[in-house]
Amino acid sequence: IYNLMKRVAYLFWVIGILHVFGQYTNQELLTTYTKPLLVPLLAVFYYNKQAERLFLIALGCSWLGDLFLMGEGRLFFLSGIFSFWGAQLCYLYLINKEVQLPFKKRLFSKEALLPLILFGSYFVGTMSLLGVKLGMLTFPVSGYAFTLAIIGATSMLLWIKKKSSSTRALFFGVLLFIISDSMIAFNTFYFQEDIFGFWVMATYIPAQFLICNYFRKTHANT
Repeated sequence: IYNLMKRVAYLFWVIGILHVFGQYTNQELLTTYTKPLLVPLLAVFYYNKQAERLFLIALGCSWLGDLFLMGEGRLFFLSGIFSFWGAQLCYLYLINKEVQLPFKKRLFSKEALLPLILFGSYFVGTMSLLGVKLGMLTFPVSGYAFTLAIIGATSMLLWIKKKSSSTRALFFGVLLFIISDSMIAFNTFYFQEDIFGFWVMATYIPAQFLICNYFRKTHANT
């Protein structure tokens, strides 16, 4: 089983590199065929007898988000946002379980101060720049940005509380996810053109893998 998982992981990275290369060289056919394969490969990589259903739902939401964002127009964009919002809420719940701290202690402890300042600043800064340009999309985009800020703060708190290479990798994965999603938002609303190009997927692919790998190890040991 270990060798199979290793092969699936290698295949994921090969497909991921091909996808980013396709974006970099503007090969639309290559990107169209590689993108839908990424999350299903992660699901195979993650799956075990102790698999958490909620994590599989998160991957399912991510896959739908990937597919919707391949389309053009506001409806596809909104569907993509809501799909990834669902994935992030699942991730937040699962990371929250790992922290194992009462809510009050989480808000008012010394460890929580830096994460709250950093990701609170991210939320305020992002919405200050994007707010006036969002119009009717203010609610979904601000709600999604707030969720990203909370999941960022929670994963950082987990790393501070349980310092290990695995919690650091999870936090780095969440950070990359936030960067990737922020680039999509700024491409769409602030610049209104594809400024960041292939960097959106170049950060998204390792982000999903790092998050998935953390929970694969965690849930396999429960």
